[in-house]
Amino acid sequence: MTTTVQLTDRLPEIIESTWDDVVELLKTYFIEHDSSDDFPCLHNDLDYSGAVHELIDSAVPIYNAELSELAYFHHDAAMAALVQQFGADAATSDWPSGPLAAGLYCLIEEGINEKWHEEAEDLWDSWMEELDSNEMRKLAIERVKQKELE
Repeated sequence: MTTTVQLTDRLPEIIESTWDDVVELLKTYFIEHDSSDDFPCLHNDLDYSGAVHELIDSAVPIYNAELSELAYFHHDAAMAALVQQFGADAATSDWPSGPLAAGLYCLIEEGINEKWHEEAEDLWDSWMEELDSNEMRKLAIERVKQKELE
């Protein structure tokens, strides 16, 4: 009897979902810091409380079936990322969820870092432009009202 199994590479989906959560953190930072002109650093500003690492950590699958599926596609890359980040002994070290999960964490983190460098500043700038546009509209309306009162 033959069994056919369909495997799906969910890592891009996991990274995208985690990125959406990071964007929400960036929005919160934008609001809480009075939309400062200073674009924040992912690691020093946004992750100061560990929030970004928590998002990445929670994105790593915990079920063996999901880990096995991702291992089929990303085992070598995950182990290489783990060794690159933590040293030669990392692949054989005792990780709470195993070295594959730790390596997947590294791959997700790399994906978030790449997206940050590709997209975050453009998002920030677009929010600043939108804010500037809203402020300019408010000023224009105020001036029209002032002229009407005169």
